[in-house]
Amino acid sequence: MAIIGCSDEGGYEGPKKVEATDPSKPITFTDFFPKEGSVRTLIFCEGSNFGTDISKIEVIIGGVPAPVIGSSGTRICAMVPRRSERGDVMVRIMDQSGRLQKEYTFDEKFTLNSALQVNTLTGKIDPQTNSSSIVNGTFEEAEFQNPWWLEFDVDEEGNKIIYCIDEENLAALRKINLTTREVSTVFMKGQAGVHQVKSMLFDTPTRDTLFLVDDNGRGNWNDRHQMPNMFYALRSEGFRKVYPYLYGQCSYSAVSMQDGTIFYNTWQTSMVYKARQIYDAPSGMWDGKALFSVKSNSNDHVFMFRHPEDLYVYMTGFNGIYRCAYDREKKELVSSVLHVGDIGGGSGYVDAPGTSARFNRPRQGVFVKNKEYVAQGKEDVYDFYVCDHHNHAIRKITPDGEVSTFAGRGSVGIDGKVEGWIDGDARATARFWDPTGICYDEEEEVFYVADRSNKRIRTISVE
Repeated sequence: MAIIGCSDEGGYEGPKKVEATDPSKPITFTDFFPKEGSVRTLIFCEGSNFGTDISKIEVIIGGVPAPVIGSSGTRICAMVPRRSERGDVMVRIMDQSGRLQKEYTFDEKFTLNSALQVNTLTGKIDPQTNSSSIVNGTFEEAEFQNPWWLEFDVDEEGNKIIYCIDEENLAALRKINLTTREVSTVFMKGQAGVHQVKSMLFDTPTRDTLFLVDDNGRGNWNDRHQMPNMFYALRSEGFRKVYPYLYGQCSYSAVSMQDGTIFYNTWQTSMVYKARQIYDAPSGMWDGKALFSVKSNSNDHVFMFRHPEDLYVYMTGFNGIYRCAYDREKKELVSSVLHVGDIGGGSGYVDAPGTSARFNRPRQGVFVKNKEYVAQGKEDVYDFYVCDHHNHAIRKITPDGEVSTFAGRGSVGIDGKVEGWIDGDARATARFWDPTGICYDEEEEVFYVADRSNKRIRTISVE
């Protein structure tokens, strides 16, 4: 066996023979350095009789396991992990049978210099043709056509998955396995028989059904029975088979409440419907019950998002975000009210409260619990993060209607461009190009963004 060693100067020393700790001698600790740094900083713990078998060495920083890179016997090299803000540095040395020999916590603490960072997870463009396609493989190999919409999931084996509508109207449903770091295709458009899928969602009560919402081109109530406007796929079938669920006018999005009630919307007069409410005897089908227009006598691509506690539903459209309360007794959404954005529907880019804020084609959004709101005992503890498509940014909306830019539009050059593909500090450096899809891993506290025109999946997290 051989391992990678760390030299006394902190550099790579080449393969070294694995040596166990000497049980006849004490294991000692003297110091660690550096005392501060960012995530992925190499930290060195000094002492004696550590052995060189890194499988028997654990380093924990701020309560978070740190990857151990190597050991020279007198110096352990580890990498600072995410979310290690607490800073205490502990080292545990095991003997060859796996029993704990020594546990030591240094008196001094490591100071984590953290910042909100944007990084690229997967996806690439051919540098010679400046194009991409639907290519499966590892994160390093995979390509996307134009990632549009994202849904986060955990499968039955515990793998963290992102399902991605690749290309608006769905050229393919892609599966991004965050655990195995691989991208695959669940099905192509032609295999599913769908027309123009605009969004998708899991049923809230079980998450065993994935709904696909379809713009079938039928905007008139009279031809609502001609084509499905919602399809479904089942977890038990790997979401690979797609079945018609509801026939209706063209639709762009839907929400599934905790009690199982489903609402969807249409282009025509931006009407919101409650699904499967009225039985049409001649066709033998269930129609939706018309509830209200998001904006009276106005048509637009409207996308709907359920508050995690069913307090209300947000609807993005008309360059704003509308808020609809949910009547739990009637199981119906109540008429919409503009929460943030221009009353007239005009586009722009302004961070400000309420109707003073400006957006430019907001698309998918996600609710994220704010720990400070929880500590303050607020009734609504969720902020809303939305892809501001043509502003090339991720915007944050508080429950009170304060709008700010969370990520993007950084490092603006003399050309004035705010779009592009640049990783780095979320506000000072990073750029997106037409972001449209977003989801969130609450456990890891990581946002995933479908960066449409960059043809990549990006991440936003504290690093």
